Amino acid sequence: MASIFDLKTSVEELSSANQGTSRMEYDQHPPTRDVTTNNFPNGAIHFRFQTSGQKWWVPSRSYLRVRCLLAKQDGTQLTLDDNISPNMGLCASLFQSAEFRINDKTVSRISDFMPQVDAIETRLSKSKAHLEGIGAATNLWDVDFAKRQSVVTADGVYNPVVVSSRTSRTQLGFDAATNTVAIAADTGVLTFAANGGTALPVPLPFAAGDEIEIEVGGAVGSVRYVVSNVINATTLQLNNLQTIAVAAAGLVFTRIRSVSSNEARGVSEFELTWTPPLSIFKVGHALPSGKYELVLNPQTASVYQKYAIQSTGADKVPNTATIGAPSAGSNYIFNVQDMYFYCNTVEGPRADDITYLLDLEQTNCQSEQFSANQQSFQQRNFDVSPSTYALTVAYQDARSGSDTRHSSSIYKVSNVANTANDEELKLNRFFINYAGQNLPAPDADPNFTASQDYTTQRYVESQIYSGAMFDTGGGEDIQTYHDRGSYYYFAWPRDGTDRSTRVNVHQSFQGGTDTTHLRLLLFSHSKQVARVRVQDGRVTDVQLEDA
Repeated sequence: MASIFDLKTSVEELSSANQGTSRMEYDQHPPTRDVTTNNFPNGAIHFRFQTSGQKWWVPSRSYLRVRCLLAKQDGTQLTLDDNISPNMGLCASLFQSAEFRINDKTVSRISDFMPQVDAIETRLSKSKAHLEGIGAATNLWDVDFAKRQSVVTADGVYNPVVVSSRTSRTQLGFDAATNTVAIAADTGVLTFAANGGTALPVPLPFAAGDEIEIEVGGAVGSVRYVVSNVINATTLQLNNLQTIAVAAAGLVFTRIRSVSSNEARGVSEFELTWTPPLSIFKVGHALPSGKYELVLNPQTASVYQKYAIQSTGADKVPNTATIGAPSAGSNYIFNVQDMYFYCNTVEGPRADDITYLLDLEQTNCQSEQFSANQQSFQQRNFDVSPSTYALTVAYQDARSGSDTRHSSSIYKVSNVANTANDEELKLNRFFINYAGQNLPAPDADPNFTASQDYTTQRYVESQIYSGAMFDTGGGEDIQTYHDRGSYYYFAWPRDGTDRSTRVNVHQSFQGGTDTTHLRLLLFSHSKQVARVRVQDGRVTDVQLEDA
């Protein structure tokens, strides 16, 4: 072990400015088939690339770029009253499974539950600052539904308002007494008319996101509306339908325009970047010559649009036809516009004849469904890899992926009526048995009610076992931990000769817990080693074994 008293005595021991590399760049690789619009779910998506000679590639710095469209079913921009946002960690939600191959040999695979695995990997490995900063910008990792909604809505505001300006009707260019204002109750369309007075200002001095406050008088007082859209030179589309009974001249109205500290993106088409949670992409060093392939299996055509969004109030129906002629009863449309793999490459020394090892950390997810009345203490059994070094348990609503109110990347459970979504927090006894050891010990006894919150210890232990407690950036705060869905992570050190594969998860819930749609997710984290042989500048052999 190096000592604090060891001094560097030669030039070779000094750190290099560029780690011995040169010409770092990104190579763009398209998929082998068309993945745009309705073609996206039509089978496996392959990205193939090769490196040779002095070109190496760095897995952890490589990523996918995905461009998306999310809009109303007719292609117009979503508004707040649609109650639709992109799903948290959107990119992974589009895929069922994935694998990575070296020389046609699979070295890394996620066989199912891609969004769930991506969520646990991201939350375990990324800091709060990352999730709320670059993670939110590049793959929508912000837990706040309203903030994700603001990315795609015309009238969303990302940050709290810091300045609001009020402008009266005469300051806007209307006259004081003659111009009329009327609102249609059935459509929410506001119409201005000159009514023989001063001509209306051109163009109308309103924009989407402005508010108009109208003093109706009497018992009603003033009514405030949000402008969704400027339709033409005389009409505005409002976002609610409270009406003024008659067209009235001289009504006092005021435009309220808010300036946010950080304007929402407010677009229909947007760009995301994502690195799949496959173990190969955790490798931080460069890999030499080889033939490589990334295979992504999308969700099926019947559900992939549902996986892309989260909604409130009701399950949303995707448009499965075209924007010009949307399918009956649909509420929105989601499409992938294009997708490319960006491979980070560097130039380094030739590696024409070498055998190297890849230390791979795999994550696998299995599930068990509960029935309607299973609150009492019970056991669920699973089989895992003999090289498992950690286990994570979470609970999720089984309707995720089929009902847009339930996100596949959030570990929350709702009751049957969808009027409460904290059923998973009613866990009141819990432990895992694996390799002759129970964790936690003694059994966990969390409790979460209107007057009690005994979940801090479970939160803290997950942060300690994962190492987030000691990271500079820190992990999620406890409220965000609950909002994204609680998980229970345990590192599992054991004797090197122990090859146990059986896991028993024991749990019970408070009486009255609605377990109708509750399912248990068990994530097993295991190690594998890939031995790769390169001869004459090409891979000749790949062997994979448990560590």
